[in-house]
Amino acid sequence: MGRSTPSTRQAIDSLISRMEEMKKVMRAGDREILEELIRSGKMHAAEISYAGIDVDFGLLLYMLIEVVKRTSMPGDRIR
Repeated sequence: MGRSTPSTRQAIDSLISRMEEMKKVMRAGDREILEELIRSGKMHAAEISYAGIDVDFGLLLYMLIEVVKRTSMPGDRIR
């Protein structure tokens, strides 16, 4: 992308860095869950970019999709 417009991956990384302060006050178990969710959403950066939707919304949407996949298919785990 252009110099003034961050790429989807850059925008995701920026969002994650903003979450670091929140993670400092979270319980250890909650932090681990958040980190798993972030990893699962991050692997869909290409789809978020292709759709041209807001990165925050796209990341949240794919986190939810991965949670539904995990809960509806017991053998599946968030990677």
